[in-house]
Amino acid sequence: MAQKRLSQKGISSAEGRRRDARPTWLDYFAGGVPTGGYFRITTESLRELTHLQPNRAGVVVRLHEICLIGLMAYFEAFCKDHFASVINIEPRLVNSLKANGQSVTIEATNVLLFGKDIERRIGFLLAEKFDFGSAQKINALFGALLKVTPFNKKEAQTYNRLLRDRNLLVHHGGTFTLTYLEDLVDSKRIRSDAFFHSVVININELSGAITFIEEIAKKLLRASHASILDFLLRSPKRYSAERQKALDALVYWD
Repeated sequence: MAQKRLSQKGISSAEGRRRDARPTWLDYFAGGVPTGGYFRITTESLRELTHLQPNRAGVVVRLHEICLIGLMAYFEAFCKDHFASVINIEPRLVNSLKANGQSVTIEATNVLLFGKDIERRIGFLLAEKFDFGSAQKINALFGALLKVTPFNKKEAQTYNRLLRDRNLLVHHGGTFTLTYLEDLVDSKRIRSDAFFHSVVININELSGAITFIEEIAKKLLRASHASILDFLLRSPKRYSAERQKALDALVYWD
């Protein structure tokens, strides 16, 4: 999987193969690819899919629904993988997680599994334990780790609305429920639409959602990088060349 992703990013396969010989900067990232760059490829693909089928007034376009579901799923994975990479690059941040009430316990057998490579893998083990399923949870985790919060209050509301639509599609096939409509605070729709009509995702809304999620992702990348640099000013440590390159790649997008 790593080699497939590397070819998408235009990174030489020779550099990827060196992973068998010695650690490289790619080892700090899930799939061996900088998280931001791979997420950009993902959102570009979703944007292309979005325009394969036009809007039809009042008609559900399944492809648009699938794209929204995918967008939210891929962003959650992006947050998890980015969280892991940050810890892989600067493992001392585990102390911040613990100090802010997050569990940092991992299985001893997993430590043995990775052996001397555990320092570049510990982020993956920890990130797997956490739930990145809402704006509040994402803010809490990155706040504990780096003292950064990807979502402000308005952005969290927008994200939660998208997540509400995603959950309606995943769990109810898009058909309105009373709970969903009550969250919209629209009593007229509650009476007339519950269990009968469905949410309709149009191209403009979907394109706007993709752009919104991209901006949140880029903001998180920049804020994380700046926070690590600030941490290094307060707690200096000499990085190896490959670790420094990984830190530089943390903000990679284009």
